[in-house]
Amino acid sequence: MKNIFKKLCLLTSLIFSLSILHSQEVLTGLVVNKKIHELSVNKHHTSNKANIVLQLPFIDDFSNYTGYADSLLWEDRQAFVNSTFALQPPTIGVATLDALNENGEIYSHADAEGFYADALTSHPIRLDRNFIQNRPMTLADSIYLSFYYQPAGGSLSGYEWERRGNRPEQHDSLILEFGYATGNILFTGFEYCDYILSENETYAIGDTLLNPFMEGSFYVFELPAFGGDVVSLPCDSLFGEERIWKHVWSAPGQSLDEWLADNELDFFKQVIIPIDTVEWLRNNFQFRFRNIASLEDNDIVGWASNVDQWHIDYVKMDINRSFSDIYPNDLAFVEPTTSLLQQYYAMPWNQFRTSDLRSSFHNALSNLSNTIKNSYYTYYITKTGGQQIGQYTPNNENALPYYNDGLHDVNPHVNPALQVTMPTDNVDSMSLLVTHIFQEVGTGDDRRCNDTCIFEQNFYNYYAYDDGTAEAGYSLLSNMSNPEAYFAMRFTLAQPDTLRAVRFWFNSVLNDANVEDFTLMVWNDANGMPGSEIWSQPDQLPGHAENFSDFVTYYLTEPQYVEGTFYVGFYQNHSVQLNIGFDQNTDGREHFLYKVADSWRDPFLKGTPMVRPVLGKYFDAISVVEHVLPSVNVYPNPATTTITIETTPEAPWVSYRLFDAFGRLIQSDHLSNTTTSLSVSHLQSGLYLLQTIDNKGNIYTNKIIKQ
Repeated sequence: MKNIFKKLCLLTSLIFSLSILHSQEVLTGLVVNKKIHELSVNKHHTSNKANIVLQLPFIDDFSNYTGYADSLLWEDRQAFVNSTFALQPPTIGVATLDALNENGEIYSHADAEGFYADALTSHPIRLDRNFIQNRPMTLADSIYLSFYYQPAGGSLSGYEWERRGNRPEQHDSLILEFGYATGNILFTGFEYCDYILSENETYAIGDTLLNPFMEGSFYVFELPAFGGDVVSLPCDSLFGEERIWKHVWSAPGQSLDEWLADNELDFFKQVIIPIDTVEWLRNNFQFRFRNIASLEDNDIVGWASNVDQWHIDYVKMDINRSFSDIYPNDLAFVEPTTSLLQQYYAMPWNQFRTSDLRSSFHNALSNLSNTIKNSYYTYYITKTGGQQIGQYTPNNENALPYYNDGLHDVNPHVNPALQVTMPTDNVDSMSLLVTHIFQEVGTGDDRRCNDTCIFEQNFYNYYAYDDGTAEAGYSLLSNMSNPEAYFAMRFTLAQPDTLRAVRFWFNSVLNDANVEDFTLMVWNDANGMPGSEIWSQPDQLPGHAENFSDFVTYYLTEPQYVEGTFYVGFYQNHSVQLNIGFDQNTDGREHFLYKVADSWRDPFLKGTPMVRPVLGKYFDAISVVEHVLPSVNVYPNPATTTITIETTPEAPWVSYRLFDAFGRLIQSDHLSNTTTSLSVSHLQSGLYLLQTIDNKGNIYTNKIIKQ
């Protein structure tokens, strides 16, 4: 469904004070959460919520899993469980509520006035009976619900260019409600089905279409429509249980800066709420978190994005609690640990040298209790198959309480030395697993699931500075009359190699407004700056894989010999923001530059644009191995009524997208055969770009001229 609004994640006054420059960097939020979208497309929701009824205690700290909230505890799939968006949470992993639905897309009912967005709803809980004492539950059992929350938009440093996410405005809010199902069945709305207009159907604004799915209903066109267009029509009535929901608690949009100004450890606030009325002592009690978000519009093309995030952590409901029960007896990881490598998150195995290893890891660890705990730490490193190649176990150390002293700061635990004997296997790739454990000595730790942090170290055929998850979007904004901008990311090889492709993570934006052509560029090095051009490949378009995997691969039509330091990036001669995924958990500023006019500039935005070069096996500068790529042939070109898309069988082709010269999506569909006919008779004369996508997300672009 088409998104109708998006909102900007603006960088306040700092961005605007730099507007006198010819070009500048900007950050936006994400319109599509690709990890959630991939789950929604490729995975079935296996829980049967009608059959799940829980007993106390209810606890979820969202540690060690990513994506939808645990279906054994939560009945909906709108919150995004992750370990990268929040700042210094109580334990590793939070549930993020934002303006994206369970498919990872902006809500269709979103507006600028304020709308209900995500919900995080528990399964029914048995509060009618105390199962420990085998009797009916009473208010004297002292049931309390507690949780931690944080508004997005803060930074560890306080600098504007390091802010993560978008702060909810004052009129936005995070809400907690208690409720239950009444047993009544009510009409809840319609299910919608796609209706494809036949080739000779044409409708103007105000025309009506008899709904073929539901007798007696009509569709009124608000925009012109032509043969092949898809119209979404009601096709079935939906009914559901009536539920009673009552407001219990809420917080208006606020700034994390204000919290930290009062208390530098107050990254998350804890809320604890009693069950103080017998209305809730029932066999189907539920609670849910909801957020109200609001969207804004802006004239800058390609900037519209997701906003108003809230992070929730460590939700706990149990008996025998009180208002003073605010210190979990828990030692935990707070954030993901670091890579084995000094600079990269991933690199090709044939390029790896022991000098690429870091000297130590860095861990963020916390003691959430209010007493000193004797803590144990270790890590071990294994190859695929389980062979252990490294381990480190320092002495046990006292961990001081976080809310008095901050994060655990004993160096052998927080910055443990890297001790590993790296394999010498003569293979094309390698994967290592690093398992870190931090826990209380003995059996006192209440939750062991957040005591383990696992990092998978990959040595495949690409370099990566980023950790694989985008918290924002990175773009170059130009206000020149003839805008030109360059982006370049630096990589240094241990031995000569073959550059075969570049992988980009492009964010989706409102109405695909960032689908504007760019030139893929490769440069050599000139004293720490991009030098002479090695390769350029024009007429590329931002794309997204059919299965919504994160990166899209842009193959070089001719593999290029590279050695030493080289750069990959792009050139654009327009003011549309291409909106590249931006990893805000790694600081890659020393590895990339941007340019306008005649000078390359160092970036000021902290983070890493998600661009990865793909390399092949070594060849020398004289003997170049021929590389045959799958191809797409489009004819006739120029065309008047019909074009034929002819693909080679080297790759399974799955879809095409046709864009006009302004980058606007005209039509798209699946490809099921190696030869597909496409009508262009309804198109105006001019230049068009045909984008063909295979099952791995690789994109091939052809220019089409309609006469």
